[in-house]
Amino acid sequence: MSKRISLVESLKRDQEEIDPVVEQNFLKYGKLTPPPAATGEPQAAVPAPAPAPAEAASVEPEPVRRPRPSKVAPVGLIPVTVRLRPEIAGALKRASLERQLSGEELYTQQDIVEQALEPWLRAEGYLS
Repeated sequence: MSKRISLVESLKRDQEEIDPVVEQNFLKYGKLTPPPAATGEPQAAVPAPAPAPAEAASVEPEPVRRPRPSKVAPVGLIPVTVRLRPEIAGALKRASLERQLSGEELYTQQDIVEQALEPWLRAEGYLS
């Protein structure tokens, strides 16, 4: 039977074996290596553990998977909270639902608010 150790001792032992780069990548990205597009600049890849000699001969390289091109460019969205009068909030919700039912492309409340705000911000000189 193996010797029992405390949880704290076990965690300390595990932490000593973890590569700090791998740990940071896991905490930040949820995996051992960062995604290639995580930042605008190229990242140093974390080397994967070398396979055992018996495995090396039988392992074929996996084909590189490239993401499918999307019609929509990824956009970083910032959550913004505003308070609206009940009649405006109700009208916005109704407009959103009616546009969705009629099959219009821009129907979400976010789309409607962005479409309304952008011309005003441009006219006032806040957007170029």
